[in-house]
Amino acid sequence: MQPLPPNAPSRIGDYTLLAALGRGAMGSVYLARSRGGRPIAVKVARAELADNPPFRERFRREVEMARAVGGFWTATVVDADPDAERPWMATEYIPGPSLQQVVQDHGPLPERAVRRLAGGLAEALVAIHGAGLIHRDLKPSNVLLADDGPRVIDFGIARALEHSALTEAGIVFGTPGYLSPEQVIGQQITTQSDVFALGSVLVYAATGGGPFGEGATSALVYRVVHQEPDLSRVPPGLVPLIVPCLVREPANRPTPARLLEAIGPPSNDPSWLPERVRTMVEQRHTELGRLPAKPPTRVMVDDPPPRTPTLVAPTPAPTPSAPTPPAAPVRITPEPKDVRPTGVRFKTSRVVGSSWAGANALAAVVTASIADPAAGAPGAVRLAAFVAFLAFAVAAIRLLVGVARSPLTLDVGPDGITLSNGTENRRLPWYAIARVKVDAHHARPWLVVWLVPAAKTPDTLGRGSFTRHKGGLRVYPISHERYRKRRDRDVVELRSALAWYGSAAYDPR
Repeated sequence: MQPLPPNAPSRIGDYTLLAALGRGAMGSVYLARSRGGRPIAVKVARAELADNPPFRERFRREVEMARAVGGFWTATVVDADPDAERPWMATEYIPGPSLQQVVQDHGPLPERAVRRLAGGLAEALVAIHGAGLIHRDLKPSNVLLADDGPRVIDFGIARALEHSALTEAGIVFGTPGYLSPEQVIGQQITTQSDVFALGSVLVYAATGGGPFGEGATSALVYRVVHQEPDLSRVPPGLVPLIVPCLVREPANRPTPARLLEAIGPPSNDPSWLPERVRTMVEQRHTELGRLPAKPPTRVMVDDPPPRTPTLVAPTPAPTPSAPTPPAAPVRITPEPKDVRPTGVRFKTSRVVGSSWAGANALAAVVTASIADPAAGAPGAVRLAAFVAFLAFAVAAIRLLVGVARSPLTLDVGPDGITLSNGTENRRLPWYAIARVKVDAHHARPWLVVWLVPAAKTPDTLGRGSFTRHKGGLRVYPISHERYRKRRDRDVVELRSALAWYGSAAYDPR
């Protein structure tokens, strides 16, 4: 809970703002009080969302559905205005910390608390799904821990945010590590996607970490799709409850109702939280009681008029500025030798190529000895051995030529794509890239980019980099020298990195 920022309004609708609670994917969240004195959490849309008419329509529809959500374990929607200058939604305020904050401050929850948490979350999903909603972003920060049980927040927002101005601008909706496999690869999302997220949240509550570890986003989403969850630190009594939730095939996951049956009735102990967490909840109640009925008077020129519940502060008078110089053409220049790696790194290998070259050279020696007339082999055998010798010798030579070339390193990060051969670097910033894709042609996949018209084509760094291809440029050979399984894995990881860091230019086809 923080003081209101200087540009925050004093009221939204019929609610007096008291403090700032945070910011999320939708926008700002404030603690407010109703006319009758009830504490309320008010979520206000970002300005860029407010200017998107399709978002307003989706927001209106999802708010109406969220109002229909009942049950004990959700934050009730009490009011909303989709037609406001910036749309907002008011929900019941839960004076409790988030699961994420509790685990970060005090470590994992005991088994009995995780079981009670599972029951509350499963019952919340029954109510949410019963209203025709899918949460889509269930995660530790969206679970609040109250003294009588958990509460799920931010349902009704997920669907409205999809395909909004934010996501179209490159912000991926959802939280890596808690997204289901079908969400990662773009398949149809069902209520069972929330069950997968529920299993991941329970692992976090029981161990302090997600089931797919930590690291770069591309690594997390790759593990979700291709690797098994790590449940080695989960208490044995919780494993049979969590494992079915994390099954890759959605149809094989239990429904929330079936999970409630598996969990069984809750214990009779009303103190479900550890003492240190109960203290945090009590502190929230104390803070709430100390808040004034209305915020202190703020003397600021940008306060909105009291009669207008708007979120847009008056625009300050413009100040003189120097003329803006004409934009220079986009140029891609060599970078310094030492470039700090960002995002995800890929590298061609000399070791693997050398190993294969050695294996082919050995095979060529063996077949040459068989083809030698002095070996006394039949003519047909010697002919076949000679043909095999030629094939192995050509393969060994090609591999040795590849090994002799300088290895390439590719970094994909928030600033763009950087290619290095150990002595020189070429950086392609995202603003210079019109389109980028992985051209997965059989055993020789390439990273291919199409530059904006003003961009200058970089000089090659060897291994065929920056050569013309289908109107674009081949940039990086993706694991040509490696075996198929490793090559396919690198292709998947590179596509994930491009989708995350350069989604505005990434072409998944």
